[in-house]
Amino acid sequence: MTQRPKARVFAVLTVILSALLLSVTGPAFAQTDTTVNPNVVISFPPPVYVVRGQFEVRGTVNLPNLANYFLEFRPLDPETLLPATEDDPFLPASLPTTGIVIDDVLAEWDTTVLEDGLYQLRLTANVSRQGPMHFVVSPIRVENFPPPFVVIDQAEPTAEPTSSGSGPIIIRPGSTPTQGGIVIIRPTLAATPTSISNDPIVTANVDSNVRSGDSTAYPVIGSLPVGFQAAILGISTTGSGWYYIELDNGRRGFISPTIVTVSGNLANVPRIDPPPVPATPTPTPRPATGDIIANGIGTVPTEPRCAEPFQVQVNVTNIGSAVAASGGILQVNAVHVPSGQVTGSTQGPFPPLSPGQNFVVVAPLTLTQFGGDDYRLVAIVDVNGQITEENEGNNTFTGSVFRLRRAGCP
Repeated sequence: MTQRPKARVFAVLTVILSALLLSVTGPAFAQTDTTVNPNVVISFPPPVYVVRGQFEVRGTVNLPNLANYFLEFRPLDPETLLPATEDDPFLPASLPTTGIVIDDVLAEWDTTVLEDGLYQLRLTANVSRQGPMHFVVSPIRVENFPPPFVVIDQAEPTAEPTSSGSGPIIIRPGSTPTQGGIVIIRPTLAATPTSISNDPIVTANVDSNVRSGDSTAYPVIGSLPVGFQAAILGISTTGSGWYYIELDNGRRGFISPTIVTVSGNLANVPRIDPPPVPATPTPTPRPATGDIIANGIGTVPTEPRCAEPFQVQVNVTNIGSAVAASGGILQVNAVHVPSGQVTGSTQGPFPPLSPGQNFVVVAPLTLTQFGGDDYRLVAIVDVNGQITEENEGNNTFTGSVFRLRRAGCP
């Protein structure tokens, strides 16, 4: 009976000690969001890492419709490992950069202008027609002024890193300080989480014309809408830089390098001779024709649900100076924004239109993949090319991004 009060006291002290230990445990994380996009990541440095001087930050930014990306930082409280407040702003660590980066140097972070301490490092990627995407590494320690009892030796120029897994900084405690640098042994970076093909491709930065030759002197034989991709089969031998590509429908032609983003290995891409430049025809009076465009797109209901049919409504109008010679077919492609993949399409007819006349094409569509993700609809007017128009280069219209409700999809 005399042991029970002591047992109770010991139990209470154990609970209090456990609570105190939990209360002082700080967070170390590489991303606050539980849903990490593997195509927007910082792979180096990892959390709880010491950096100094001009430091290279490595990672991946591989998104369709990428506008730019940049690095930011903000200081952390050394006790809580958190910002002083959630509203503390991030400060720029690099200038905005365009272009795809896959498991390579994203930017150089100049830590010499910062006070030594703990920081949070954030990668921000801006994507056209949708919100920015972030990846955060925290905490990172900036230490440009180590304690006086620590010496950071300069590695010999010819020294090779060993495979023993030694730390990235060579430190000799208890020595006299000397002028020295750091030895960084880069870790073997983990493979990119997604499977990325190395085949050469182009991604359209704008709605792009594909021509029979490598200049605007050649006729248009197809188009590549913004965000869509095509395989590179060759490059012009004339030095123009135009790529010879193959569209999804099998049609082949040349596209300007100034309106696309290239990815993949171009080392073995063959050189292609473009056809002779077509002779300039004798100008003849051109009869007035129609010019059919799409200028609005929507859905009924406004928030489509995965695996459930819905209506796509596209407004087409004739902005030309004459009646369109005939009606045509409008095609709508549903593009999965994160991957750029076309997961569904539908078609609907429209009649001959007088100048200024509008017509709403209504077509059914059902999407059965990627419930809960963002989509956008791309309308292509006169997809079969049966209407003679004043302007054949304005037949594509891209709608706003919408969220496909998950509904019954996995």
